[in-house]
Amino acid sequence: MTSAAQRPRFPRLRLPRVGWICRSLLPVCLVALFSARCSAQDFPRWEISGAFEYDIIGRVPGRSITVTTHGPEGGLAYSFNRYFRIAGQFDAGFANRIIDLRVLPPGYHHYNDKMLLGFVGPEFVFRRPDRMLQVYAHYLTGIAYARDNEVPPDYSTPTGLPIAPAATASSWANAVGSGIDLKFGHQASFRVLEVDYMRTDFPNNPHSNWRFLTGFVLRLGGGK
Repeated sequence: MTSAAQRPRFPRLRLPRVGWICRSLLPVCLVALFSARCSAQDFPRWEISGAFEYDIIGRVPGRSITVTTHGPEGGLAYSFNRYFRIAGQFDAGFANRIIDLRVLPPGYHHYNDKMLLGFVGPEFVFRRPDRMLQVYAHYLTGIAYARDNEVPPDYSTPTGLPIAPAATASSWANAVGSGIDLKFGHQASFRVLEVDYMRTDFPNNPHSNWRFLTGFVLRLGGGK
């Protein structure tokens, strides 16, 4: 038989100290659990918004006046905790002249142009359960779509409706802004004002725009 002194010796594996790991992770787990349980009581998981938007597009090349648009806006946000959420916004702006996608022939004019926007991005929120006001700030990125309708001079269809050839284009869009919500009740808020500085980059016609929103927010899945 092989004696104990003659048995081959294998190097001893140094395993981490399980007790030290447990003692280190326990406070972190308790803090995370306590934060999740507490924060679940004072912030909504989902927020659905509806608003009216007013955009100041800026001066169109060749004109001395400032172009403005207006239209509806809808939003959806999901909160991961009391201070951070992902927000999406979708809105449409209408005016007779928004984006000059190409130079019009003599006598032509713009008619019922529109611009559609789709945004998504991170939103940082400062809210407390015992306060009525909630302040947020965000950076949003997405896509803008513009339709430039062009009406020939003194021309219409047999039904009397104008013929409007259209030029369309898409562009990346970015927006940086902030806003204020006023809570009333547990499930509703009034979006007092949101102000965004928005940038679009349509072919041969980039714009830097100011966007203003006001509306209402429905808060779902929260408590206080």
